[in-house]
Amino acid sequence: MISTGSGRSYVLPLAFAMTVSMWAVAYVCRLPAVMAPSWLVLGLMLVMVALWGWTSGLRSGDGWLAGVMVGAAAAVLNMLILGSILASADGGGVAPSALWWVPGSIVVIALIAGGCAAASCRRGEDVTGPADWTALFSKVAVAATFLLVVAGGLVTSNEAGLAVVDWPNTFGSNMFLFPLARMTGGIYYEHAHRLFGALVGLTTIVLAIRLWRRDDRVWLRRLAIVAVVLVMIQGVLGGLRVTGGFTLSTSESDMAPSIALAVLHGVLGQVFLGLLVAIAVVTSRWWRQAPEAEPRPTVTGDRSMQLWLVATLVVQLVLGAVQRHLAWGLIIHISLAAVVVMLAVIAGARAWGLYQGAWPVQRLGQALIGVVSIQVTLGIAALAVTQGRAIVGSPSTLEVTIATAHQATGAALLALSVTLYIWTQRLFSVES
Repeated sequence: MISTGSGRSYVLPLAFAMTVSMWAVAYVCRLPAVMAPSWLVLGLMLVMVALWGWTSGLRSGDGWLAGVMVGAAAAVLNMLILGSILASADGGGVAPSALWWVPGSIVVIALIAGGCAAASCRRGEDVTGPADWTALFSKVAVAATFLLVVAGGLVTSNEAGLAVVDWPNTFGSNMFLFPLARMTGGIYYEHAHRLFGALVGLTTIVLAIRLWRRDDRVWLRRLAIVAVVLVMIQGVLGGLRVTGGFTLSTSESDMAPSIALAVLHGVLGQVFLGLLVAIAVVTSRWWRQAPEAEPRPTVTGDRSMQLWLVATLVVQLVLGAVQRHLAWGLIIHISLAAVVVMLAVIAGARAWGLYQGAWPVQRLGQALIGVVSIQVTLGIAALAVTQGRAIVGSPSTLEVTIATAHQATGAALLALSVTLYIWTQRLFSVES
């Protein structure tokens, strides 16, 4: 199933994990509502370097060398945002300090990660095999995509979808060289969302290449290609939502923003998350070590119910996106929410109660009931703070927080439902 050639199979999974962690810390700390001091942001990012450097030494068997390679690779990935720090304030180019910042950042991150790896390493050959590193990479892709979904939710909640008037550039500047000093207010939300999108796109492409090289399951390889195509479509949809067409103009008069594409972009992002969750499940160690499917008389009905839950959730996500953007269809959204809750509770209770001993299915059933309960609570709270209207003007921090949490939990609920269906398929079969 998985290629046994290890090599340095841990480098890219750990490098991407380090990068996603660093970006998550920086994103949260630099939110307009937070604005942590630069020294704290840098310190927390270096903590992420140290943690993943420690992990590389602990699990790879290569000691300090593992940390150096992982740190250097992560530093190269961070070039996607380093240009924003090194760009001149007017966006006219890169500051001369880039000549030492670029190599300096690679050396410093590599040394920190290498030192932490040396402190944690243990003698011997690889502690973790290539299949487990692929599983980690899949989980990193899921984490990065979930962060992107949250960032997208914050864009919508803060009415910042059109804060940047052009695409693929940002106010005429190369997206990766737009100066950090100009990322304020709504521009920060929208531009950071674009940068996260670039990171997720790169992560998906590299993961797909890895699966094609290391996994012999044809259907999984094809699924990886679908993920790459989907993330590319998603990126284009996000840009066309702003411009309405392909143009390099920076004039608002040349743009034709599309609410329909905004809705499609938002929903497709959550479907894409569900797809990556499916890939993460089937590449996991638990999946590889699971026993042969056990015949159960109830499995046909449970699979059907779980599929209905997934389909209903997708429709509900569409209605939720329409409500967030247009304040339309609230009654339908609430009515369908009752159906979602009913399906989720029944599917969760059956998975919990009828499949004792099959811990993935049983635990997922418990989690499904818990998450849908949280989602109902957030839905009521969102209705209370917004009074059923689209968030416009200057939304309060409370409105933004609840609306974004409601959207993110909806994405998590869809991913959880997909996971339950996949595991039910894997562990149980129809009685002959």
